[in-house]
Amino acid sequence: MARGQWRPRTVAGDAAIRGNDSGARATTQAVQAVAPSQTKSPTQTRTPGPTSAPAKAGRPATVTVAAVGDMIFDRRVKALISAAGGSAPLAKVAARLRQADVTIGNLESNLSQSGSPAVGKDVTFRGHPKGIVGLKASGFDFVALGNNHVLDYGAASLRDTLAALDSAGIGHAGAGMNRSAAWKPAVVKRNGATIAFLSFSQVLPANFVATDSRPGLARGRGNSDAVATAIRAAKARYDYVIVSFHWGVEYEDFANGEQVRDARRAVDAGADMVLSHHPHVIQGVEIYKRKLIAYSLGDFVFDHYSRKTGEAFILNAQLGPDGVVGVIATPVYLNSSGAPAVVTGSEASTILKRLKQISSPHGTIVRIVGSTARIGR
Repeated sequence: MARGQWRPRTVAGDAAIRGNDSGARATTQAVQAVAPSQTKSPTQTRTPGPTSAPAKAGRPATVTVAAVGDMIFDRRVKALISAAGGSAPLAKVAARLRQADVTIGNLESNLSQSGSPAVGKDVTFRGHPKGIVGLKASGFDFVALGNNHVLDYGAASLRDTLAALDSAGIGHAGAGMNRSAAWKPAVVKRNGATIAFLSFSQVLPANFVATDSRPGLARGRGNSDAVATAIRAAKARYDYVIVSFHWGVEYEDFANGEQVRDARRAVDAGADMVLSHHPHVIQGVEIYKRKLIAYSLGDFVFDHYSRKTGEAFILNAQLGPDGVVGVIATPVYLNSSGAPAVVTGSEASTILKRLKQISSPHGTIVRIVGSTARIGR
């Protein structure tokens, strides 16, 4: 297959591993050895596809990545699960998502029946626990938990969610039962290459930031030095580093200056991809120093009340030692229950033309080819 084209990959039995806790507060410390590998369950095996680029001497293999936006399993999505089962919200995209070596999204709601709504918080989510079924069936390797809903129903609800993800073999980063856990990267191994995932929130509800003695999220806002240090530490230990940020202004089409500054600083620190969420609409994509920045992937499993908030895309790319290539956006639309499905024709064109417009300030070239778009410079 030609260079620059996305290539799915399956490696049954590849290890899913979590990095050992360094005990650091995102400070420079000695890099530890990789934790023992753990074989994935058959339900997480990838759909067979063409082989990814093999590793060359002294260079890690190229891996394929699929990234999507915000996912909740509450409100109308919860009703769908109650009526049709845990796999229903992601049923129409699951096969496509699990083709990638590494599949990533933002988990915007806990998966629990525990807890009470956070006092004084205007919007709170508590997702149906059976949502884990769809995440697992879709082949998710990483979910970001560094967001402004992770403690909506308190510590017990977060604990339930962590346990469900761990049981399903899905890596998570960005929140935990203390600061050390929230800042610890999740790690998988694919084709011999190790991929680390970090998650940070710049949206900070009261009492949501993790401390040494309190559960919560990994704070990104006003903490850029610590974030950069954490990225550098992961890059020193693993072949690739993917970073998630929860940031920006809701319903704004264009990334603001702070997002651009912080995304580029993450790349400068060693991030190979920056994949971001929170605005509930898509924002532009940038290729910076041969690395990929997605300023907002929009919503992906989310009930919604406007045409624009229902429009999103699946971002596929090849992540290799020379940078990110083969970047493709496949448009999706979310139905009234918040379930995504790939769209074609005029529906696809509407989404991709908007992606082209909002990416142009970053010098990004978006070439619409049929019902997908190829992204580069």
